[in-house]
Amino acid sequence: MQQATLSSTQGLAAFKEWAVSCDALGQGKQVMIFRKGGIKEKGHVFKMEHPHFFLYPTFEHQDSESIKADYQPLLASALAAKPELGEVSIHYWAQVDEAWALNSMEPVLAQKDNHIYSDQSVKDRWEWAPAKPLWLLLLRVYKLQTPLNLEVLEEYTGCKSWIDLAQLPASASGLPCSPVLDDAAYAAMAAKVRSLVPGA
Repeated sequence: MQQATLSSTQGLAAFKEWAVSCDALGQGKQVMIFRKGGIKEKGHVFKMEHPHFFLYPTFEHQDSESIKADYQPLLASALAAKPELGEVSIHYWAQVDEAWALNSMEPVLAQKDNHIYSDQSVKDRWEWAPAKPLWLLLLRVYKLQTPLNLEVLEEYTGCKSWIDLAQLPASASGLPCSPVLDDAAYAAMAAKVRSLVPGA
């Protein structure tokens, strides 16, 4: 597997996502996620603010009803690995390959075989603020050679997508990492996602 290094130009932004989703991405079980936007987003609307970011695992709102039966062990493993209160462990970094704002439910539901989420979970995401698009992010994910174990600062909390990892040292921009999928495997999974997006 090829190696990579985060450059100083790639920034230290982080994207908050369910821990089970981070693990699914990090284990190469999916290459996409949906996002509508948290209640603390500016204007309650999700915006693609960063082309690459650390995956910041969260533990709120994920439960067995939200995940397909085949991936319940992944959920159990993610919850079992929850750090002590006030701590977070970041294992992955992601680069956005493509992003689409989906304005109808049909292309959202069409992605059923490309992710770990239950049908009801996907419908719930769509039906929250249905006048707003549901974003689909296609991600190339890299595993950090050494996880980042951080204190959870007050500014990291709340229902929002983006945070700046202000506490990281400058050396964090040079962390070694490696893609969780080789080029061929990623291309094949990404092609399945793109084939179901209108106009992609």
